[in-house]
Amino acid sequence: MYIVNTSFMVDPSVHDCWMESLRKHYLPLLQQEAFGRVTFTRVLSAGPEDHYTYSLQIEVDTISQYKHLTEELLTDYTQILQTLFADRVLWFNSLMKQIEIDPNVAPLMN
Repeated sequence: MYIVNTSFMVDPSVHDCWMESLRKHYLPLLQQEAFGRVTFTRVLSAGPEDHYTYSLQIEVDTISQYKHLTEELLTDYTQILQTLFADRVLWFNSLMKQIEIDPNVAPLMN
């Protein structure tokens, strides 16, 4: 299984409008596509921030699902983001592969 992570940095001046666009347009689209679990979190910092940071993680089973998500769905959504918010919403994607850990195997120690 893979996890597609999209991190967003959102300027406070567009935060509410951006959140509405995410909730009304992008998240329902992801649910219609029947991907695995979708997790949306706010990244918290120990110090003061001049922006909001969020992480959207979507589980996919195959690389072809990953490509469909990033090359089609996310591309369409990011074009909307660019049009509406320009550089007030920044984002990047990363792909992670889930690794199963056997609880019966002792961890390696240095």
